[in-house]
Amino acid sequence: MSATPSPYESAAGVAGMVDRPGQRSTTALRLERWGMYAAGSAVLIGAAVLVGYATRRSSVVKLAPQLPPMYPNAAIALLCAGIAVIASRHNGAWRWVAAVTTAIVGAIGVVGLWLNVGDYGTTRFDLFPDDFITPTTPVGGRPVAETCIAFILLAGALGSLTARRHPLLGQVLGMAGLSVGLSAVAGYVLGVDRTSLIYVGMALHTGLGIALVGASVILVKPNVGFVAQLLDGGVSGTMARRTTLTIVLATLGLIALGALLSEVLPTAELSQSVFSVLQVSVLGAAVLIPAAMLASTERQLREHLDALRRGVEHDEDVTKVLEVITGEMTVVVPDVAGWEIAMRYQPATGHLAGDSVQVHHRHGPDPATLVAIIDIAGHDAYSAVVAYGLRAHIGALWETGATLHDLVKSVNDKMVRCSTIATGVLFAVADGSQRVEFVNCGHPPPLHVRGDHGTTWMRTSPLLGISSGQISVDTYEVVPGDLIVAYTDGLVEARNAAKEQLGDTTIHRVVQMYRDQAPETIADACIDAALQHSKARLTDDALVMVART
Repeated sequence: MSATPSPYESAAGVAGMVDRPGQRSTTALRLERWGMYAAGSAVLIGAAVLVGYATRRSSVVKLAPQLPPMYPNAAIALLCAGIAVIASRHNGAWRWVAAVTTAIVGAIGVVGLWLNVGDYGTTRFDLFPDDFITPTTPVGGRPVAETCIAFILLAGALGSLTARRHPLLGQVLGMAGLSVGLSAVAGYVLGVDRTSLIYVGMALHTGLGIALVGASVILVKPNVGFVAQLLDGGVSGTMARRTTLTIVLATLGLIALGALLSEVLPTAELSQSVFSVLQVSVLGAAVLIPAAMLASTERQLREHLDALRRGVEHDEDVTKVLEVITGEMTVVVPDVAGWEIAMRYQPATGHLAGDSVQVHHRHGPDPATLVAIIDIAGHDAYSAVVAYGLRAHIGALWETGATLHDLVKSVNDKMVRCSTIATGVLFAVADGSQRVEFVNCGHPPPLHVRGDHGTTWMRTSPLLGISSGQISVDTYEVVPGDLIVAYTDGLVEARNAAKEQLGDTTIHRVVQMYRDQAPETIADACIDAALQHSKARLTDDALVMVART
């Protein structure tokens, strides 16, 4: 029988997707583009300051009279850092360019820090035109220690980027440089002096350039390291995003608290004391909150794993049930006294049994044998379960003395309740009788062959599962030597490459050709005709039962 969608087939799609690779790829490309923009902006800042020194434009070097200037060596470091990021994205000679510019950034940071720590006087490394602008550091042209440390951090990050190794370490160093730069910018925005609390003292555009380089190092490789973890759609990605957000919010909170304390408290010493207490509290929260998130995520994962384990156990139970059903539904040759019966069953590939053949004999009150061939719509697990339940239902009714009419009516009502349909033929033969009571519920008509003449036992009732169907029972006389051939629609609906069906006529011709042979030979010939016609495995279960009186 052709497959009909069961009402129990899945009707809902996937409720949601944890990870969306397409969206993730788009986000990664966008971040990479932003990273290149940030590197280009750092190059422009460094180049603009150098041009400002060359053209004696103090507004470019200092931005505003009340702000400190960016020294030439800091401008060179920013220019080289931006070039290193851009060049590291290419191969060949560009990677040598990236390596050289990275070394220059590191050298400027290391030499500047060494000079600051040793408290050296003016050296040839301190590039500063005394007659152009007024220095704001103890030694003109020497960046402050914070700037030098930031350049050392960025050099390490750029080295990782250029070597294309240890991306996580490079991103961490880039994040450290970004934090230093943002701290300086935040100090200027909030109007806090460089000696107060956590704010770093350096030129405003120096801090901005350092922040841009740090951001570019982080963003230009979004598919590796920590950034890839942030973009991940799984549980680890969620935890990484939550933890990062917590740390960022804690940092911003400290900056805001520092600005507020410096404004509302009377002395810097009191501001620093109060800030120290708040800093410990905020940093403690920054540790505890991710720990709480981790515990919550672990609990959710445990619950999810328990649900999966229960699902697996359920699937195993279902598999065992289906194995039992399959064993019970195995098509076996009926054994009816006085009849010679053979059968051939050809299941479709990968399908559960939707066809059911059963034989029930009762000893009283009216001894008789029932042969029922039922073809449930569909080939899924639900069809197999319905067929199994129907088998037990028919057997119980017949053995308790139900008439064929009442049995078919009860089966039809059961199929209506199951919201599915089926076809079937049922034969009832009383012990010692040659009269066959017969019901055909939408099934291909069985063939009755007597001598060289064949007739079909037509349908007496509609499909099983039709609530308004009228059930009729026909009676046929059989004599010794008669053949009765019943089959399911999977046999006659076998199709060839041109989508042409085998048809009842061909089966009738095959039966007539082999009518004098044993029932086994006739059944085999019918199935072989379907297989030869289709040139492949059948698309529907096919069953043939041949009975000779």
